[in-house]
Amino acid sequence: MSQLDLGRPGPWTRLFPHALELMSHLEQRVPGATWTFGGGTVLMLRIAHRQSKDIDLFVPDPQYLGYVNPRLSDVAEGISTDYEEAAEFVKLYLPVGEIDVVVGKAMTSVPYETVDYRGRMIRVETSAEIIAKKMWHRGDRAKGRDLFDLCAVASAEPEQLEMAKPFMVRHGIAFLQTLSEREDVIRREFLAIDAIGETMDFNQCLLQAESIIEPLL
Repeated sequence: MSQLDLGRPGPWTRLFPHALELMSHLEQRVPGATWTFGGGTVLMLRIAHRQSKDIDLFVPDPQYLGYVNPRLSDVAEGISTDYEEAAEFVKLYLPVGEIDVVVGKAMTSVPYETVDYRGRMIRVETSAEIIAKKMWHRGDRAKGRDLFDLCAVASAEPEQLEMAKPFMVRHGIAFLQTLSEREDVIRREFLAIDAIGETMDFNQCLLQAESIIEPLL
């Protein structure tokens, strides 16, 4: 597993303190509450593949969302009054980016590692867990960044990709079908990604995704 770089500069560092404030409030109100830090920004901190700034936090219980909802929580309201809520997520909009708190239980056998962030122990998801969640929950709504992330993990952490493969079956057909039917749109999204280092070739990545998913179906 790639070394996590929590010292990497970027807009995410201005959002993360607010995210930790939300989670501290949750922990105070719900003793024993657990959460994890995942999503594209964690992939960036692990494999340095593309710029990402939004913060994705995952909680196992939908009842936790009430403590991070600006409509119900003074702490959350103090962070942002611009938000979106649904049964399984709360999204806070801030000038520098977004904080998403999403209901999502662990999927893989090793879903996170516990690390020290400025004296606080936090659970940061593995690349396998991040890809598993992406493909299980959003695999039928493929976007350019999903393809980019899949290929980046396949190249940087192939052992992590193997752990995520069982969770690609559910929407595997829909994922590949979307890539085919919306290829022009997804190509534009892919090429617009602010890649770190050398940019991946879209056509090569498309073939790589097919070679990963088709044998699973």
